[in-house]
This record gives sequence, structure tokens and C-alpha cells, in this order.
Amino acid sequence: MNNINWDNFDFVNEDDFSENEVKGKTKSKKRKWREIESIKEKRRLKKQIEEIEHYSF
Repeated sequence: MNNINWDNFDFVNEDDFSENEVKGKTKSKKRKWREIESIKEKRRLKKQIEEIEHYSF
């Protein structure tokens, strides 16, 4: 028989990996939404500036 000391054996916990993957995905989703929101905000500001310039003359 194989006598292995299981107390010193490092078990791989698959749940730890999936949690890290989920955290990484949510962070990248948040980052993408922040980028999208910043682009939308820039467009809104540009549109407001164009409207102000149009009515200023």
C-alpha cells in the first residue's frame, strides 16, 4: 500500500479559482461600464457646447 501523509498534502480547491475568475470578470465589466459612461458624458458635454455656441451668435 501507498502510505501518504495526507496532512501535508495541498489540496486544490476549485471554488477558490472560480471565485477569483468571477471577481475578475465583474471588475472588467465595471471598468467597461465606466469607460462607456465616460464616453457618453463626453458626448453630452460636446452636444451642450455645440448648442451653446449655436445660440450665442
